[in-house]
This record gives sequence, C-alpha cells and structure tokens, in this order.
Amino acid sequence: MNIIEVRRAHRWLAVSFLAAVLITVIGLSLSGPEWVVYLPLFPLAGLFLSGSLMFALVYRGSRRAPASGQSSGVRRVRRAHRWSAVVFVVTVVATVIALARQEPVVWVSYLPLIPLAGLFLSGSIMLVAPLVRARRVQ
Repeated sequence: MNIIEVRRAHRWLAVSFLAAVLITVIGLSLSGPEWVVYLPLFPLAGLFLSGSLMFALVYRGSRRAPASGQSSGVRRVRRAHRWSAVVFVVTVVATVIALARQEPVVWVSYLPLIPLAGLFLSGSIMLVAPLVRARRVQ
C-alpha cells in the first residue's frame, strides 16, 4: 500500500469530517432531526483507520530509511499531529468510560476538545504547507 494514496484519502476524509460537523451543528441549531448527530461518525471512522494505517506505515518505513525531502519543521508538525491523534483517541476512550458509569462525570466529555484543536491546527498546517511551497517556487 502506498502511503501517498493513504495520505490523500486521509486529507479528503478530514475535509468531509469537517463538513459533516458543520452540517451537524447547523442541523441541530435549526432543530433538525436527531439522526444528524451521527453524520460525522462515518468520516471519523475513516480518519481513524487511515490515520492508524499511516502511523503503522510511517513507523515501519522509518526503520528502513530516513525521510527525505522534508524540512525539520514539516517533520515536527507531522509528529505533533500523530501524537495529538494518539492523545485524542485516549481521551475519547476515557470519555466513553466516564460517561458510561452510573453517575457520569460530564466535564470529562470536554477533554477530547484539547487534542482535537491540536489535530485541527496541525492538520491545517499540513494541508496548506504544500500550497504555500508551490506558490513560493513560482
């Protein structure tokens, strides 16, 4: 499996996830149907799977040869994005466990927002960086 294809799919899944979240927020604010809450779950599952696959491919490939053609800034942003994803998954699992108890701890449901903000920022940087680089070359 080619990591470039997986990255491309991951980018499109991220865009579709953001669109699904926006549709969900707008739908709920307009008192739309309750099923709209489940819309972001499909691209989120795809993001999790493609992200896990990239995580495995990167670490499998890192033993073979160092990354070429990437600046240290790009590598740091990618590394921060990967670890934000790991922290996000852990906080989501902790939230599910905390909310499944007899007396749920509701404030825990806000914990995933912190790494999600990191994912959004680092993902935005990685999405825009190639466009900025291409514009500088021209």
